[in-house]
Amino acid sequence: MVKRWKEDGAFLLFISPWIIGFLAFFVGPAAASLIYSFAEYNAITTPIWVGFENYAKLWSDEVYLQSLRNTLYFVFIGVPVTVGFQILLSLLLNVEVKGIRYFRTLYYLPYLVPPVATIVIWLILFGSGDGVVNLILLWFGGAQIDWMGSEGLIKPVIITIGMWMSGGSVLVFLAGLKGIPKPLYEAARIDGSGPFRTFFNITLPMLTPSILFTVVMQVIYYFQMFTEAMLLSKGGPNYASQTYMMNTYQVAFRDLNFGYAMAQSWVLFFIILIITVVLMKSSNRWVYYEGDEKGGGNS
Repeated sequence: MVKRWKEDGAFLLFISPWIIGFLAFFVGPAAASLIYSFAEYNAITTPIWVGFENYAKLWSDEVYLQSLRNTLYFVFIGVPVTVGFQILLSLLLNVEVKGIRYFRTLYYLPYLVPPVATIVIWLILFGSGDGVVNLILLWFGGAQIDWMGSEGLIKPVIITIGMWMSGGSVLVFLAGLKGIPKPLYEAARIDGSGPFRTFFNITLPMLTPSILFTVVMQVIYYFQMFTEAMLLSKGGPNYASQTYMMNTYQVAFRDLNFGYAMAQSWVLFFIILIITVVLMKSSNRWVYYEGDEKGGGNS
């Protein structure tokens, strides 16, 4: 018993810096933000309790609603497009040909570039007037396109940036492809299965655990996206690229309405929580784990 207490005490002693940091820098601020979300608070004067007024105000704030619609667009349009592109790219990079390792490294490099540098590169490429893409269009006799100033084009441009920075997720899919047993493909060839049938009956089901992980991470990424919209177009034109996090940041640090911004943050937390729970709960219907006799899930 004494030995066990010594072991537990040593464990708590070594983990105490993490526990203190977690309580001080996560649990404490989160609890404070929840309390302040029910108050009118500017971080200078004494908070004024307003109850659910901040939460009620959200649904009449057109800028907030536009930022929510934009973010949902990125989630429900951007995530499927990006994940589909990542799967296709991983399939191409999984082909064993001479020099494929160099191509894998090349496609991973954009993932290592800091977001700010990535936006600078994209501004050089798609900048209005003297952007590289516009110069190429002019060279071929086409007309210049205002990529950043078009309400219809700015969202696809931002989604394209996410596709370009897909190196991390492509590695996840590559690992999933490498983990598919070779005998499954050999049996499919013997049965006369073609490439498309093999993909949908073997490759795609075996990739579903990687797809689930990537989809969840991409959903969280797009809900919390800030840098791309802020630096690329400053939320414009006409709030067409204003994201949820960008709007929350402006409400807090530009308008000094921290209570209202914290209410927005908690709404975002519950939206992400609900979507993540739905994805995880539904995964037992479409995610296949090797060794699972039911063919879906691990329950």
